[in-house]
Amino acid sequence: MNTKIRVLLVDDEEAFVRGMARLLKFRGIEVSTALNGKEAVDAVKQGGFDVVVLDIKMPGMDGIETLGVIKKLAPDTEVIMLTGHASLSSGAQALRKGAYDYLMKPCDPEDLIEKIREANEAENIRKNPVLWPRKLVSEIALHPILPLQPDDGVFKALEAMRRETAEEAVEELFILNEQGGLAGVVTKRDLVDLARKTHPEENLDWSRLLEKPGSLPDTPIREIMKPDPAATKGNVFLTDAANQMIALRARSMPVLKGGKVLGVVRLQDVFRYLEHEIE
Repeated sequence: MNTKIRVLLVDDEEAFVRGMARLLKFRGIEVSTALNGKEAVDAVKQGGFDVVVLDIKMPGMDGIETLGVIKKLAPDTEVIMLTGHASLSSGAQALRKGAYDYLMKPCDPEDLIEKIREANEAENIRKNPVLWPRKLVSEIALHPILPLQPDDGVFKALEAMRRETAEEAVEELFILNEQGGLAGVVTKRDLVDLARKTHPEENLDWSRLLEKPGSLPDTPIREIMKPDPAATKGNVFLTDAANQMIALRARSMPVLKGGKVLGVVRLQDVFRYLEHEIE
């Protein structure tokens, strides 16, 4: 029997809270709200939440401080941070304090829903490790990897991440070298940061970048990609691969064989597969 995910949504922007809560409820998620850190802490003290979605920048008790208190009160509750300023330093600080991940505001509601479900499943795995069957990464379907290379332009990466009707969110792209090996990874945040660096006078976020792709310079992917991303192998147990992705806060991971990339395994697919096996 499936139960609803219980979410506490915390943000000082009341209009955002009302709108996002309505959307989450429509998608079958049970939502409570708080407009500041103190209200959030009081709600968590009452218990019953699977995931907390928490804004980083709030007056008074900010998101980082609130996160610290929440993790002390309910260490098993996953917390997703929201930032309207794409601050890498505050995001990294949140991760060090135990946040599951963070997203830029305004975020795609589908990305947030996907992240909430992912965080909830990660919590369930940690609470019930005995439920994991000993299966291999190679035994589940791998998503094909897009043939992007370091010398391709960043526009190709933007187009690959653009959400089209009925498609799932793409947060990161793995880049291949000429031999089919793993060269690096590029994220949405990398593209937004590049556009902001190029046009500091504009208030660019992901949504506006999609509307104005010309904000990106004519730059090869190699200029912004991060080298040596984490990867797994086809003969690794799903338990080990999933635990690695959870520890690294990775939505997906390339699968290697003989130094070449076979495809990509996604954390949510691992969860769905194991849920099917358990049933």
